[in-house]
Amino acid sequence: MNIVVIGAGGIGAFYGMILHSVGCNVKFIARNENLKYLKQNAMKVTHPNYVIEDKIDTYSIEEFVDNFKPDDIDAVIIATKSMSTKSISEVLANWTKDVKKIPYFISLQNGVENEDVMEKYYNKDYVIGGLTRLIVSHTVSLGHVHCSGEVQTLIGALYPNEKNSAFLEKLKSYLDKTQTTTIICENIRLELWNKLIINNGVNPICALLLEESGPLIRHQKTSKIIEGLMKEAALASNAVGVNLTQDDAQKMFELMTNFQSVKPSMWVDLENSRDLELEDICGVVIKNCEKQGFDAPYTRSVSTILEFLYNRKRGIEN
Repeated sequence: MNIVVIGAGGIGAFYGMILHSVGCNVKFIARNENLKYLKQNAMKVTHPNYVIEDKIDTYSIEEFVDNFKPDDIDAVIIATKSMSTKSISEVLANWTKDVKKIPYFISLQNGVENEDVMEKYYNKDYVIGGLTRLIVSHTVSLGHVHCSGEVQTLIGALYPNEKNSAFLEKLKSYLDKTQTTTIICENIRLELWNKLIINNGVNPICALLLEESGPLIRHQKTSKIIEGLMKEAALASNAVGVNLTQDDAQKMFELMTNFQSVKPSMWVDLENSRDLELEDICGVVIKNCEKQGFDAPYTRSVSTILEFLYNRKRGIEN
C-alpha cells in the first residue's frame, strides 16, 4: 500500500514506521524543524519490544501536492493536532479536485469533530475515523519517537459500504503483521466519544497540575474531579445522538484506574510551548452540554484555569 502520513510526531511517526516495517510504501509530510531533519536523517521509533529505524521520504505539504497524484496514493493518515484539520483538508481537497480515483483519508487525532470537518472537503465515503488506545507515544528528540503500551487501533468508515470495508480489511491485514491490535468498528463515532471521555478526564487536569494520570486518578479528591470531567463528556455525547450514559463514563473511569500512569499530550504540548487542544477536547464538551441546556462546570473550570495560566505564561493577553 502507498500511504502518506501527515504529522511525524508521536502518533504519526509510530504508524508510519510500523507500516513501513511490514512493506508499505510510506511518505511523511512534516513541517519546520521536523521537515528539515527528516529530509536528511532517519526516523527512529523505539518501543520496549522493538526498534524501527530507517530513512523515509519526507515532504512539506506543498511539495507533496506538487509532485504526487491522488491516484498514486491509497491512504492519507492525518496525525496532526485537531486545529490543523481544516487547513490540511483545504489543501488536499484542491489536490483531489476533479480526480476520479482518490485515497482514503484517515484521522488518527484527538477529538470527535475531525471527521465532520473532513467530510465537508472529501467524498464522505472515503473518510475514515480512527483512534489509538493503550499507547503512550512522545517525541524524545528530532527524529526519535518513543512508544510504550500494547497498542490498539480502532478504525471505521463514517458511512460504511462494500468498497471502504474492503479497504479497511486490507489496511488491517498490514497492521496485523505488526505487534499491535486493530479493530474495525461499525460505529466509529461511538468509539471516538468513548476516547473523548478519557481525554477530557485526564488531559487538561494533568496539564494543569503537572502530574501524571495515575496519582491524580487514585487521589481521593482529584479522582472526584476526573470522574466529573468524564461524566460531563458522556452527557455531551447526547447532543449529537451518540447517547453515552453516566455508566459508560464510570466504565472509562475504572479503565483508567487500571491503566498505566501516563503523561498526556496536553502536558507535553505545554512543556514545549505548543498550542493546546482545549477547544477540540474541552470546548466540544462544554458546547454540547450547553446545547442541551446544561453547564459543564468541571470541564469549564479546569480548562479555563489552564488556558488562563498558560496564556499568561506565554505572554498572551487573556
